[in-house]
Amino acid sequence: MTTFIHNAWYAVCWSHELVDKPQAKRVLGQDVAVYRTKSGLAAAVEDCCPHRFAPMSLGHVDGESIVCGYHGMEFDRAGCCKSIPGQKNVPSRIKIKTYPVIEKHNLIWAWTGAPERADEALIPEVHWLDAPGWKPVTGTTRYECNWILLVDNLLDLTHTTFVHQSTIGTEDVANTPITTEFGNDRVYVVRDMKNTVPSNFYKRVGGFDGMIDRWQRIWLEPPSVVVIEAGGVPAGGRRKEEASDGYTGIDTRIVSMLLPVDERTVDQIWAFVRDTQPDDTELDSDIKKSLTVTFGEDADFLAGQQANMERFPNKQMLNNTADAGVVQTRRLIERWIEADTATAEAAE
Repeated sequence: MTTFIHNAWYAVCWSHELVDKPQAKRVLGQDVAVYRTKSGLAAAVEDCCPHRFAPMSLGHVDGESIVCGYHGMEFDRAGCCKSIPGQKNVPSRIKIKTYPVIEKHNLIWAWTGAPERADEALIPEVHWLDAPGWKPVTGTTRYECNWILLVDNLLDLTHTTFVHQSTIGTEDVANTPITTEFGNDRVYVVRDMKNTVPSNFYKRVGGFDGMIDRWQRIWLEPPSVVVIEAGGVPAGGRRKEEASDGYTGIDTRIVSMLLPVDERTVDQIWAFVRDTQPDDTELDSDIKKSLTVTFGEDADFLAGQQANMERFPNKQMLNNTADAGVVQTRRLIERWIEADTATAEAAE
């Protein structure tokens, strides 16, 4: 059974990464070549020339067209063949498959489902990435596991106490009970920690040198964007929305755009967005180093989980109290997959 939701938008790369040279991407098991035209428009075609099946990602961009690097056939953004070297007439039937693409929030989004259903309004809510007052630090991490395992990992921050002791983890994360909230077809996993020791990461980002009040609120934006709302204030202090002045805390978001590459590989296109010290480039560098280490630690465990799931296909995972949000979110994903499959079958 597939775990893919095709009729949805997926971030495939950051805007600054897309230049005129075509790039090979695998999106939900489909090989895609993404590129930017001379006028700056983002585009995507199947990474397979219809002539002799050469990868289009090995070609180049000429003006508003992509040119196959094998025999020079040229295709426009609509997929129509515009020219064939050594041939005057170009049959109208020669086309290459294209994918709807939108550039928004400093990301390139692609749609692999039915093109007529590609509605820009369905792009996940990630406005923090380019909103005034927020400073993003970005990166990409690859995991050798199914994308839903990574959703589990990001929703369940209890593991940070044990896996990420040098960066974001403290004992209070695992020992503080969670609550689960529901609304707008979302499951929210919430943890509030009072008078707690700040992690090394919080000390660096927030400049805390004493006990703090810390919070986490995590949810999945359909189909595959996990948002971690996290922050902290000196113990007993007021959060930003409660303080008219004298606010001394930090408010952050870790936004993870998950790109299912195939059923056992996923790219996490991530951003850590903060509301403090926007011009501190040294802090930017420290955040990137810390989160690169953190996500790398997760990648080791998730690869092991994937391997064990394949070794023991008939075993069922056990769920603890802290897994309530993960379990409920999985049920949501199952409904989204079923609805997407039904839509595809109805169109056949």
